[in-house]
Amino acid sequence: MRYTIFAGIFALAVLCGACTTARRPPLEELRGRREKYAAEDINGSFPGAVYIKTRTQTFNTYHYYILKDGLIWYKSIDPAKKPADWTLFTRTGLPRNSWLPGFVKTGAVAEISADADELAALSEEGAFYRYRFDRALSQKSGVWLDRTGWPEETTLYHDGRTLGNRAWALGKRNLHVLYYEDPFGNQHHNGTMEIATTYVLLEDGQEICYADTGLPADFSRNYLGPERGAFKAAALSASASTMFVINEAGEMYTRLADFDTTGCDPMFFRYTYIPYKSGMPGTDYFSNLTEWGLPPEDWRAQPRIPLEGKAALTRHITILQNGQGNGARELRVAGRDANGATGYWTKPIFAGAWKFKTVPLYFSDNALLPVSADSSGFRGERGQSPDTQLSGYWWNGDVREADWDYEIPDFNILEGICDLRVIRLGETCVLKLHPVELWTYLRRDYVPGRQGPPKMFFCTLDIPENAFDGLSESFAEELRAKFQKNDKVLFHYYVTASSHYFFMREDGNADMALLLTDGTVSDFFPEFRRKWLIENFAEPRRYDSPDLSFAGRESLTREDYRELRRKIELNRTFRDELRGRIAESNRHKLTAFSFNSAYIPLDYLSRVTFLNFINVPKINTITRFGERIVLSNAAYIDIISNNRIRFCEKIIALLELRI
Repeated sequence: MRYTIFAGIFALAVLCGACTTARRPPLEELRGRREKYAAEDINGSFPGAVYIKTRTQTFNTYHYYILKDGLIWYKSIDPAKKPADWTLFTRTGLPRNSWLPGFVKTGAVAEISADADELAALSEEGAFYRYRFDRALSQKSGVWLDRTGWPEETTLYHDGRTLGNRAWALGKRNLHVLYYEDPFGNQHHNGTMEIATTYVLLEDGQEICYADTGLPADFSRNYLGPERGAFKAAALSASASTMFVINEAGEMYTRLADFDTTGCDPMFFRYTYIPYKSGMPGTDYFSNLTEWGLPPEDWRAQPRIPLEGKAALTRHITILQNGQGNGARELRVAGRDANGATGYWTKPIFAGAWKFKTVPLYFSDNALLPVSADSSGFRGERGQSPDTQLSGYWWNGDVREADWDYEIPDFNILEGICDLRVIRLGETCVLKLHPVELWTYLRRDYVPGRQGPPKMFFCTLDIPENAFDGLSESFAEELRAKFQKNDKVLFHYYVTASSHYFFMREDGNADMALLLTDGTVSDFFPEFRRKWLIENFAEPRRYDSPDLSFAGRESLTREDYRELRRKIELNRTFRDELRGRIAESNRHKLTAFSFNSAYIPLDYLSRVTFLNFINVPKINTITRFGERIVLSNAAYIDIISNNRIRFCEKIIALLELRI
């Protein structure tokens, strides 16, 4: 966990909340799940080896793992090491930790995933557990952990969005892969840190959300899928921060992306949008301190697998790390060859040709993708991209800039580069914007920008090389005067956005702001400013829902009385949830105060003593954007929490009256 190393710098003391045993789902639901999981045992029952990772069978650098009747079994990949035969993992086959107070116990494991030195387990109650083998400064090894995240370690659970997922996978980038290569070709040693990311392909196949050991324990962060999110994946696998997806037509993409490589972690890594060559090999520890190039890599289309005769593909795919650097990944797709033999198609991630390896795999015809030798050019289903078209103006206070219009035709609340069209007197110039999500220390029970509060970004302006070609001299000169000084200046802008608006201002200039909307909210800044914070709060909609209300009648039947009592209990439950949200909001405000009181004095001390010029350890990196991140979070949390508290208090009063 990358942040733990620097916890002493912040001098924060955050108490872990007490964990309790999660409620088990009904027995009928568990039976249904186990029947579904039986189809995941494609490597066989207690197989000689696990070749393809599934929800119930997986492997990492050291071991094969399988699930049987809710218990984890394992054996060594190296036959010379123990255990040579299948053995219950940690003796019981269940996540257990007797020394950790409040450890969340489970009676059965539903799914597993593994990578590098780590094993992840998902209980039938939807709680995630982690077991790591290698020693590191950041975390205990050789024990089950039921909580994760920073600055507060809590249990990670599936939420309403992720529970019905198409796939999930653990991808870990540490000393096994040793270094990362940025888009400029510079190699960066992993240093003393590691990052373990849990990727989840949602039910629609278009969106991928993730949790990270150095972030609050939730799935509120997202990656944009291939083709600007239009690609509908059927399955996902991950290894060393690299995702691998396939759709029903056998089209495949890969992408290396985690919180660090996408530019979201400027308190611990130095970034730049200006191409350069460091010349340092990734085997050199100090290459970790050089600037990481941005923007991050996009999805890479993989070549189709040529099918002949009886050849077929399945949705069962695997990516595994097998060396050092970005190219040290092997791709596997389970299926049949031209003669109908089972096995998997394989190739190195950057290679062009696939080869088939015959191994014993067991899957039914129902598992085969609807693509064959006769339909190998078949294109899979696409969905609608979440890109949004926005338009609006720059404002100086409450005064709108005259004669200039602005548009973003492809803003995506998930992530990604977007165009900024600047229009004046019939001429248009296209610039680029690079928003990256601003780190927050809150555990979120909502998806920012789509549910509840807006989403915060750091943003960098990028002027393309030929952006001013073909424009009138007067327009080009005004554009240079307006934007040239900010070209590729790292995170010069703040952005607050939702699916319906984009609000951007410069660092150090609170008066000037760019406001763009999709037309569903006002683009008149004085009016917008009064409403933007409460745009998407879900509590009022739930209060008004039919589930909580009861239509009056002249006379009530016995069934009506039962229904009335049931709805009274539902209203009481909602009231208690709101009280919990008020307590959580107050705790968020306290956390923000703790960060301010701990970080800001240390930041000031580092500046007056010139410690901020030192970067071993990363004092210079931490102080470069730390103050902006901490203060932005504090202001955001204070406003959002106060609004949410007032909302909840009013709704509680209405619920009491209704009850």
